[in-house]
Amino acid sequence: MLLTVSACETAETVRPETPFDGIYTVQEAQPADHYLLTLKKSTDKTGTYSIENLANLVKGPLEAQVSGSHLVIKDQAYTNYLGDKYIITGDGKMAGDILILHYNIKGHNGYEGAVFAKKQVDGN
Repeated sequence: MLLTVSACETAETVRPETPFDGIYTVQEAQPADHYLLTLKKSTDKTGTYSIENLANLVKGPLEAQVSGSHLVIKDQAYTNYLGDKYIITGDGKMAGDILILHYNIKGHNGYEGAVFAKKQVDGN
């Protein structure tokens, strides 16, 4: 009779970081209109990020869901400092260090937009 003894260790699942976390530079047609867009990974919700400064208009955080290299902003209400109400949606993807983001802002003076934002290295 052959008896084999082996040790069992719990395998630790390591999930690779998605490429979205960081600060991005959005370059507009006029250099004076360039701005920064920030994406931060949620510590509470898996696959969720906050987006700050969308369109250099929405300063407060919006929530986005991430799957692989794709990002989705589901309908979210936003009220600006003047009390104007908007509904914001969007989607995007990473292409190397470039975030390609399409969004729709419905409401007073709403519009559709798209940005190509370059991820900054080490936040610079």
